[in-house]
Amino acid sequence: MDEFKERQRTIWAAGDYPTLAEHLVGVGELVVERAGVQPGSRVLDVACGPGTATLPAARAGGDVAGLDLSPELLAAGRRKAEAEGLDVEWVEGDAEALPFDDGTFDYVISTFGHMFAPRHRETADEMARVAGNDSVIAMCCWTPEGLSGRMFKVSGAYMPPPPEYASPPVLWGTEAHVREMFGSVARKLTFERHDVTFEWDSVDGFADYFLSRFPTMVTAQHVLGERWPDLRADIVELWNEANEADDGSLRFSQEYLMSIVRL
Repeated sequence: MDEFKERQRTIWAAGDYPTLAEHLVGVGELVVERAGVQPGSRVLDVACGPGTATLPAARAGGDVAGLDLSPELLAAGRRKAEAEGLDVEWVEGDAEALPFDDGTFDYVISTFGHMFAPRHRETADEMARVAGNDSVIAMCCWTPEGLSGRMFKVSGAYMPPPPEYASPPVLWGTEAHVREMFGSVARKLTFERHDVTFEWDSVDGFADYFLSRFPTMVTAQHVLGERWPDLRADIVELWNEANEADDGSLRFSQEYLMSIVRL
């Protein structure tokens, strides 16, 4: 494993992403519904994290495997599955080199996961490779123009640049990029735009909650040191601008693109 991926593994072990992922449960349920997961079908959740889409796929009756680079996130997903009595295969592995045979799965899904693999071409090719004939690849990714995409842009200006081969994660939130990645193998491509709405008592309160838990932000605090308050202030300013509430509380929406690729 290269140095950048080792760093990614370390980053996603920081903070408390499983808690934040609870806010995305509805996204996981929707992608499973839109993909059309059927009882007994074979399902792979790529970069599954703590099981945002993995668990809904298992509840739908799928024969499900969840793959992630982070053993800590896999452990969190495993605990949730065991608590519900769901049978899921949890696999530590790389989205760019999936440890499965060609055509293994009827459905390949991902919610805000595979987008962080640095080599998009390799990731797309692997997802298509392990999908069988007449299969479905369904993905949810933050859009560049949405609030999450803008937050990534703000934070990226402070952090060390990624290696040259690493493509920006939010490219996956554009229809053009998905078409470029899968257009040559897809029978049909469809897209939907949705939002995740966050509500909190105040912007500063949400900042305390989110920035102390989201792995990349926890890592940024350690990396930036004395510069961290500047980044925090820029993110809070972004949220204030997007805030739809007028009573001192917080309410904003984060847009994501759902891409359905039918092979």
